[in-house]
This record gives sequence, structure tokens and C-alpha cells, in this order.
Amino acid sequence: MSAEPERERLNRSGWAVLAAAAVLLLLSAANLVYRATLPTDGWAVDTSGGPIGNWVYAINLVGAESGLLVGDELASVDGRSVRDTATTAHVEPPPGWLAGNQVTMTVVRAGQTLDVRVPVVHWTPTALWRYNTRPLARVFDLLSNLLFLALAWFTFWRRPATPSAQALLFLGTAIGASAISGLLPDGLSVQFSAIAFALTYFFSYAIWGIVLGPSLLAFSLLFPRPKRAIQRRPLLGLTPALLSVLVFVAVVLLRQAIWGWFATLSMVLATIISFVHSGFTQRDAVSRAQLRWAIGGFVLGLALFLLVFPLAFRLITEPILVALLSGLSSLGFGVIGVGFAVAILRYRLYDIDIIIRKTLQYTVVTGLLALVYFGSVVLLQAIFGSLTGEQSPVVIVISTLLIAALFTPLRRRVQDGIDRRFFRQKYDAQQVLAAFAERLKNAPARDETDLDALLAELERVVGETLQPEGVGVWLKRP
Repeated sequence: MSAEPERERLNRSGWAVLAAAAVLLLLSAANLVYRATLPTDGWAVDTSGGPIGNWVYAINLVGAESGLLVGDELASVDGRSVRDTATTAHVEPPPGWLAGNQVTMTVVRAGQTLDVRVPVVHWTPTALWRYNTRPLARVFDLLSNLLFLALAWFTFWRRPATPSAQALLFLGTAIGASAISGLLPDGLSVQFSAIAFALTYFFSYAIWGIVLGPSLLAFSLLFPRPKRAIQRRPLLGLTPALLSVLVFVAVVLLRQAIWGWFATLSMVLATIISFVHSGFTQRDAVSRAQLRWAIGGFVLGLALFLLVFPLAFRLITEPILVALLSGLSSLGFGVIGVGFAVAILRYRLYDIDIIIRKTLQYTVVTGLLALVYFGSVVLLQAIFGSLTGEQSPVVIVISTLLIAALFTPLRRRVQDGIDRRFFRQKYDAQQVLAAFAERLKNAPARDETDLDALLAELERVVGETLQPEGVGVWLKRP
């Protein structure tokens, strides 16, 4: 008897999800290749006033001689207005928008309206390298997204018939497709091409509400196993797909982008509620360990994303802290992907308990030791100051020795307290095993013993106390 699940085979739903995910990735890659051939001004751009604003020039990636300066806000190109349309509307290009030509751009610079001459060029490999490696947070963001994509496909390869693995594949593919689309800057090269604009609008913006949000919600409804309502009425499992269609109509056909962001936020909140519900309804040890990995990764990933808010509101402006928080916030998707993948594959599933225990243990110990250290420094300095009238370095030495002496006994006491409070089954493992041995001793005669029930009970006790990756029982023939 083994707890390791057998290798699964693709079913119909698995083939459908695989085909849709492959099409999504291929379309994103094709869009990237097509955009690389389009004429461009060679600059990376931001937007002013949100997506319904104007292009603001940030970095000259190609390096061609240009009348543009960093911070210029674009108004028109050869008399063709592009005001208040950034990322929201396709604009027909002026006749001179061809590589090798020059165009006249009207820009707003320091409150003044100016006309500048700008060459039209093609993207170069050097420009793309500069765009994707500066700042360093962009590298972390790209690697984190591609890690999620790789984990989603690997998990699906190992569990192709598992509904939650199918949802994870679509979720990871949506994140990966958006990352691929973002390898090239947005801007006039996209806005002046109807095909590039439509595909980039979908992969860089609309995909969040149309694919990513519904896939995340579907994962929470199907993990670690489909909810009872879906098991009784399988058609309820199509609810995320229906939401995807509604968001597509609102965002793509009706051009109501605000509804896309509202729908995405609503589905994230629904995902949190679904995870909480699963935490209360899933009772077996394996499912609860899976949920700890999935919920832990999801919560930690969201916490990393939230680090960007102090930067967005300019609450933190120190360059080192800005770079650090930007890098950490870009790791959110990678952390979520690791948590989801481990939960589905059940790889070292019960290690999450060790991680949680050690994190709690050393966090509490560090906090207590810090309080003791600073408290002893303040107290001893006050005593030495009253006796000698000056500060003494001996106080630092005494406080350090005190911390060294307290570390081991304090760590043991904290660990015992955490185990008693949060990991009671592990703390009482010896009592559980002793009770099982007593049960065997008082069992009926061998010919009256229910062997299947005995093996099931043995597997349960060993799983709860030792929490191994697998449980096997070998019976010797008499």
C-alpha cells in the first residue's frame, strides 16, 4: 500500500485545456515577433494620468539621435493627434511613419508645447536587452513569471487529469503569455498597428480579467478536490468560464476597461473566500497539508505584491529601499506558483509544517532576544551612568554574553510552547503511538482481526505522527 498517486493520463478536459493554453502561448509569441518588425521611435514609454492618458518618454533604448528628451509628453505625430488614447485606442499612422524616415512630434516639455524631429527606426537586440534588464526589478519580474509558467506546465505534465492542475496550467499560461507580450515596450509602434494593438491590448491588459482572474477562481474551486456543490452539479464548475466571457464582452467589445479591473479584483476576493471555505471543510491530513502550501504561497505572494504600494504613493523614496521593495514585489507570482505546484504534486508535502514551525520559532526567539538585548543595554547603561557618570563599553559585552547564554534554553522553551499550541498532534506523537500499541495488544485473536481496518489505522497514525512522503506495509507470508 503506497500513498504515492499513480501517473495520470490525459482526459478530454485535459486535452482541451492543453490546446487552449498552447494557442494562448503561440499567439503571444507571434505577437512579439510581429511587433519586433514594426517601425518605432525607439523609446520606452510610460503613461500620464493612467491608461487613458498620454505617452511620456522614459528611455531612449535604440540610441538614435532624437529631439526627444526624458519626460516629454506626446501630443501628436505629423499632425495626427494621439492625446488621451494611450493603450486604449488604435490610431491610423501618418504617411511618414516608415523606418528610415523622420517625423515631427508635438510634445509638452516643462509646460511648453514644442515640435521636435524624431527618426523612425526598428527595434534592435541591444535595445530589447536594455529594456528587459533595467531596472533589475524587471529581471526578477520576468524570471518570476516564467518560473510560474514552467511550474504550471510541469505540474500539468505530472497530473494532467487533475482538475486543479488543469486550472493551474491556464493560470500559469496567462501569466507567461502576458510576460512574453511585455518583452517589448508599448508605445506608437503598437498604437499605429491595428493587429499589434488588438493583440497587445489583450495580452498586456485584458488577459487579467478574461483569463487570469477566472483561472485563479477555478483553481480555488477545484483544489485540493472539487467542492461538493461542483461534484453534485458539474456544470457549476463552468462558472469561471462564464465570468470570462462576460469580462471579454465588457472589456474587448464594449471597451469598458474599468469593468475588467473590477472583475479581476472581485475574483481575487472570491478566491480568498473559497480558500478559507476549503480550510474549514477539508478534514483529512493530506488535503490540509496541500491547503497550507497553496494558501501559504498565495498569501505570501499577495504580501509581496503589496510592497509596491509604498512606492506607488511615494511613501518611500530612498533609492536602495525602492530597488529592494521593487525586486521583492516582483517575486510574487513565482512564490504563488511554487506553493500551488508543491500542493498539487505533493512533493515533500509535510515540509510546510517544518517551515511554519521554524519561522514561528525563530521569529519569536529573535523578537524576545532583541527585547532582552536592548532592555539590558538601557538598564545597565543607566546603572553604570549613575555610578560612574559615563557610558561604558562593558555594557555591550555583558548584553552580548547574556544573549548567547539565553539563546538555546529560550529556543527550546519557545519551540515547546509553539508545538503545544499549534502542533499538538506532533507534540503528542509518542502518546498516539503508545495508544496504537495498546490497541493492538487488546485486539481480538488474529483470525478475528480486520486486517484492512488495521492497515488503514496504521497508515493514519503513521501519517499524522511521522508525516512521511509515503507509507508502505509489507506482510510476510506465514
